[in-house]
Amino acid sequence: MACNPVWHECGHRTAFKTRWLNEIFYHIGSFMYNFEPVRWRWSHFHHHSYTLHTDPYDYEIQVTKPTDLLLVFLIHLPGGNLLLIFKGILSFHFETIKHAIGIKTPVMKDCIPSKERAKCIMISRLHVLIWILIIAISVYFKTWLPALYILLPFVYGTTLRNMFDFIQHAGLANNVKDHRLSVRTVKLNPIFSFLYWHMEYHLEHHMFPMVPSYNLKKLHEVIKDQLPKPRIGLWGAYREIIPAIIKQSKDPNYILKVELPN
Repeated sequence: MACNPVWHECGHRTAFKTRWLNEIFYHIGSFMYNFEPVRWRWSHFHHHSYTLHTDPYDYEIQVTKPTDLLLVFLIHLPGGNLLLIFKGILSFHFETIKHAIGIKTPVMKDCIPSKERAKCIMISRLHVLIWILIIAISVYFKTWLPALYILLPFVYGTTLRNMFDFIQHAGLANNVKDHRLSVRTVKLNPIFSFLYWHMEYHLEHHMFPMVPSYNLKKLHEVIKDQLPKPRIGLWGAYREIIPAIIKQSKDPNYILKVELPN
């Protein structure tokens, strides 16, 4: 769970005061979560500009509409990623392999500047090489441990991460510029908030992406009179999300109503 907030915060270069520390831990966090760092830096910038947009397409949309309820169920299930070869977390591996052999995917064409694409290809090749090396070490020493601790956590360790990330945008409106209609803030308990690097204040983050995560709670207190009321806890968020995505599985035009302050 925690490697994703590391990737995210260091990608915004707000975790540390020095750029080189942000870059080091950005690359470490990216590899831990099987994100090729060049692709995800630019697609994440794109996500902030076009949150939940379908044209231009937001490549970080977790669930498209009409909602595929089976996909939603599987991304919350330990090991469910293995059943989502081309849709789930595992698809990022295939995307990295495509980039490594020079295939220009839609996300590369739409998000990555031309001058950065060679770097994306180079780092993709490096990631694939490390994967092969880890597998070779596991085979040579006849132990699952290198693969178990480095390659396979995405299979059994992403359920908690997906549970938190899903609440950021699920059920909310597509193709709107007002972040209050497409991003959700949820107040978590102190332990979850610490592990998630306070990114539960996600609406505040989208409105002011250069505010460090440790200041998002303070920012929330300053502007909360202009925001929808945050949901309280994971259950508070899912109690709103589950009925909405069930309706969206049948009617893709259904929009979860968000009460905005006057």
